Amino acid sequence: MNLYFDEAIDIHHIFPKAWCEKQGIKPDTYNSIVNKSPLAARTNRVIGGRAPSEYLERLANSAAVDTDAIRKHVSTHLADADLMVRDDLDRFFAARARALLDQIASAMGKAIDDLDLVEASQDEGEEVDDTDI
Repeated sequence: MNLYFDEAIDIHHIFPKAWCEKQGIKPDTYNSIVNKSPLAARTNRVIGGRAPSEYLERLANSAAVDTDAIRKHVSTHLADADLMVRDDLDRFFAARARALLDQIASAMGKAIDDLDLVEASQDEGEEVDDTDI
């Protein structure tokens, strides 16, 4: 718990809001929990509004580690560094959503079926394109 307060951990965008807005990405996408992760305030300052392809190297330099160390750390957030380096938000979003759902399913001890997701969204009155799930 002390680390949380000592490091000023908060939830931040992985693909930064400013970058997403410049790319014409909708707020529903960039503000999704799929695009957020707990990060230290210092890390968030290094990221700024830069694309992941730019900030991953900056993070490595600021921490005086190699990019492989950054990639390993990124993977602990269930994020795909290869997709981040390519600034491929669409594929990143799909892969991370699946990884998060798999983690939730594992914790619950219950499989989450793609059909369950479609039905739950339809029950809430949302339109769902199940090709993206």
